[in-house]
Amino acid sequence: MIVECVSLAGSVDTSGIEGCKFHLYENNDVSWKVPDGSEIMPFFNSDTYEFVKRIRPALIGRRETDVISLKFFGTCAEHVIEFKVETSDDLMLLTCERCCILQCQKVKSEEMELDSPYSFMPALEEGFFSDLIIRSKSGREFKLHSILLSLAVPSHNWKLSPLNGMPDHVLTTLVHFLYNECLPAGLSEETARDCIKSLTSMPEFNTFTSLCQTFLRNTALRHQIVSLIDDMHSCANKIINLFTCKKPHSKGVMPDDALVANPQKLCYVIKQATREGSVACSKLVVLCDLFARRSGELPQEERHDIIKYAHSRLPVFIKQVQEFFEVFEFQLMLMGPAQKQEIASYILPEIEESMTVFTAFVEEFQTALDTAITTNISEKEKAEKKEKQKKEHVKDVLSKTLKHALHVRELKKLRNMHEAASVKLEMFLKKMHVFSKKTEAEKIPLIVYLLDALKNNEAPLFVDRMQHLALVLEEKYKWKEWKYMFKLSSSKIAWGVHKLRSYKLILARSLQQMVELVNKEEFTATVAALGLWDNKAETVSPDRDTKYARLSSVESLCIPPTSRKSVLAQRALELFKKKENTDMVFEIILIRDIGDIVIDHTHGAPIERQEEERDVEVHQIPAHCVVLAARCNWFSRALLSGMRESIDKKITIHDTNPEIFSMFLEFLYTGHIQMDSLSTDQLTELLTLADRYEVESLGQVCEHILLQHVDTDTALYLLSIADQFQSKTLKDKVLLFLRNHPDLKDGDVFDQLPPHLQTEIEDVIQEGDDVDRGRLETASSSSVEDTEDMIGQMHISSRRYSSSTSSSSSSFVEYAEVATDRARLADCLAALRAVIGDEVPEDDLIQFALAADYDVSRAINFYFQSS
Repeated sequence: MIVECVSLAGSVDTSGIEGCKFHLYENNDVSWKVPDGSEIMPFFNSDTYEFVKRIRPALIGRRETDVISLKFFGTCAEHVIEFKVETSDDLMLLTCERCCILQCQKVKSEEMELDSPYSFMPALEEGFFSDLIIRSKSGREFKLHSILLSLAVPSHNWKLSPLNGMPDHVLTTLVHFLYNECLPAGLSEETARDCIKSLTSMPEFNTFTSLCQTFLRNTALRHQIVSLIDDMHSCANKIINLFTCKKPHSKGVMPDDALVANPQKLCYVIKQATREGSVACSKLVVLCDLFARRSGELPQEERHDIIKYAHSRLPVFIKQVQEFFEVFEFQLMLMGPAQKQEIASYILPEIEESMTVFTAFVEEFQTALDTAITTNISEKEKAEKKEKQKKEHVKDVLSKTLKHALHVRELKKLRNMHEAASVKLEMFLKKMHVFSKKTEAEKIPLIVYLLDALKNNEAPLFVDRMQHLALVLEEKYKWKEWKYMFKLSSSKIAWGVHKLRSYKLILARSLQQMVELVNKEEFTATVAALGLWDNKAETVSPDRDTKYARLSSVESLCIPPTSRKSVLAQRALELFKKKENTDMVFEIILIRDIGDIVIDHTHGAPIERQEEERDVEVHQIPAHCVVLAARCNWFSRALLSGMRESIDKKITIHDTNPEIFSMFLEFLYTGHIQMDSLSTDQLTELLTLADRYEVESLGQVCEHILLQHVDTDTALYLLSIADQFQSKTLKDKVLLFLRNHPDLKDGDVFDQLPPHLQTEIEDVIQEGDDVDRGRLETASSSSVEDTEDMIGQMHISSRRYSSSTSSSSSSFVEYAEVATDRARLADCLAALRAVIGDEVPEDDLIQFALAADYDVSRAINFYFQSS
C-alpha cells in the first residue's frame, strides 16, 4: 500500500494516491486497488511488472553493487514506468527518476483465496421453503422465495410481478442471476439479446441487462480475435498454394505448373503473395491493437484465455512458414541457367518500377512523419506553458510531472526511431543509385547472381532456421515468457497505431498510396478498422462467425462473485441484523454455576451440585429458514427432516456463547466475518461450531487465522485443537514452533497432552537437535557451503511461500537432500540481500530462494507475500 509520496522537490504533501494498494503476483501480473477520489496516475493502468537486476559499476575504492528495478507496463499506453527498489523490513521505497518517491507499506492481504463464491443455488434447485410461483410463457412453474428475490432486487414488487408469461429461456436466465448474481454457463448470444429486449423497460433489472450486454461485448471481442487469427492462417495458406506445384514423376522433368518456367506467372504470384502478406500483417496489427485497447474490459482469467489461444496457434503458424519455404525452395531447385537468364530479363523492369514507387512512398512518409513530430512537440510545449501559469495542487503537479516525463521519453523514442529510419533509408537510396547507374547488361548478371544465392544458400538456410525456431519457441517461450512477450508486443504495436492515428491527417496521402499499392479490399477494410483510413465500404462485422475452433465461453460472467464482493451477501447481512420476516429461532441455553470459580481436581469424575446452585440463561436469535438451508447442509437436513426442529422451526443449542454463535450465523448469511480482533479461545469456539455444523469454509478461515496465534502461551493448546479437528496445516505449524522452542515440553500443560502428541513433540525436538548437531559438524569457512549444508534439513511452509495453494491443502514441506547449484544460490542470495536488506535471517532467504527455484523476481514476491 502507498502510504506516502515525496515529490521531486522533497515535499510530502498529500498527493492523492495515498491508500492505493497493488498486488504483485508470481506470474508477473499486477493488480491495483485504487480508492474512490484518488488521483489517477499513469502506472495504475499497468497490468504487468518485471523485476530487473542491474550491476552498478564500481567507483574508486568501492565494490560493484546490484540495483533492482521494478518495471510497470500496461497494454494500451505502452509506457514502461521504472522504479528503483529499496526495502527495509515491511517498507519498500520506489523511486521514479525525475518524478517522485513512493513509500509503500506491506499490508496483510485480504484472504481472497479463502473467500468462496456466494449464492443461494441450492434453494433454487431444490425449491424448499418456496412461497412464490412464477409461470413462464409455456406454463413452466418456477418455485421461488420472496425473501431471496427481495435481496436481489429490493425495488421490485414480487407479489405483482410482470415476469409471468415471459419466455422460458429468458426467465431461466433471469432467475439464475437473481440467486447467483451471474449468468448461467453455456448462455447463448441469442438468449442474452432476448433478455435485454424483454427487460429493457424494467429499470430495476438494469444490473442484469448490463451483465448481458457485457457478455455480448466480451463474446464479440473473443470471436473477433479468433476470426483475425483464422484470417491470418487463411492468408498463409493462400501464399503456400500460390507457390505450390506438382512434383514431377521422373527426375529432371520440369512440371507444367512450375513458376520458374513462366516468368510472367512468377511475377504475378509474387505480387499476389505480397498482397496476401500485407493483409496478414494488417490483421496482426488489428489483433494487437484490439487486445491492447479492450483487454481492460476483460477479467484476468479471460485475458489469459485469449493469450493461451494465441499461444496454441503459434506452432501452426511456424509450420505454415516452414511449409512456404519448402515449396519456395522446391521452385528454386527447378530453376536452371536458361530459366535464371529469362527470369532476370523479365523481372528487371518490374524491379526498377517497384523501387521507384517504394522510394517515393518512403520519402513522402518520412516527410509527413517529420511534420507530425514537429507539430506534436510544439503543441505539447504550448500546453505546458499554459499549465505552468496555473496554480496547482501538489497531486496535480505530481501527475503532470510523471506524464511530462513519459512524454519526454516518448518524444525521445520517436526521434531515435526517425533517425534510425533515416539512416537506413539513406543507405537504401545509395544502393539504388548505384544500381540505377548500371547498364542493363550489368544489371541482369547481378540479378542472376542474387537468384543463385537465393537458391543455393538463403532458401535452404531459411528452412533449417524454421525447424530450429520451432524447437526454440517450444523450449523457451513457456506460458510465463509468452504472456510477457505477447503483452509487451501488443502494447508496442498499439502505441504505434495510436501515434499513426494521431497524425492521420498529415499522413493521409502516404496511407492512401499504401492502400492503392496493396489494392485489396480486405487490407483497405483493415486499415479503416484501425481508424487510419476513411472507407465508406462495408467493413467486416466484429460479430462475424467463424468456422474454426473458438475460445471457451466467457467464464468469469458465469461464476458467482465471492462473498466480499457479493451484493446478495451485503443485503443478507442487513436482513440478519434487522431480524425482519424471520420464520425460525435459535434458542441458546447457558447453564452457569453460581459462586466463585472452582478448580476441578476430580480428573473427570462427576461433581454433585444442587439445582438451586445453577443459573439458566436462555438467548434467542431469530433467523430465516431458506437462507440457512441454502447456505448450510446440516441446517437443511435439520429443517427438512420432519423432526421436532422442522415442525417447531426452533433449534436448541447448548453450551455455546451467544455472541460467538451469532458470528457463526453471520458467516452463514454473508460468507465472511471479521476475525482479526478475535482471541484464540473465540477462534477455537468458532472452529468447533464449524466442525459441528459441517461448514468447511469457516473451518478453513479459522484454521488460517489461528496460524498467526501460535506463540509460547498457545502452542500446546493449539496442538491439541489441531489434533482434535485433524487440521494438518495448523499442526505442522505448531510442531515447527515447538521444534524451535523445546523448553515448552517442561511445563505442566505438556503432561496433560495425550501420549501420542507428547511422542510427536519429543520426536520433532529430537530431529531439530540432530540438525543443529549436523550443522556444527559440517561447518565450513565458505558461506555458500554453510548454506548448502542447511538446505537438506530445512522445513519450508508451502502455504507461506506459494500463491496458488489454499489453506486446506497447504502444508509444511520438508526439503531433504536437495541438489543445489552453489553458484545460482549464491547469486540469488546476493540479489535478495541487495533488495531486502540485511535484517532478514539467512535461513529465511534460503527458503525464499528454494521456493522460487533461484528466480530473484519470484523470491522477492514470496517475501512480500509472506505474513
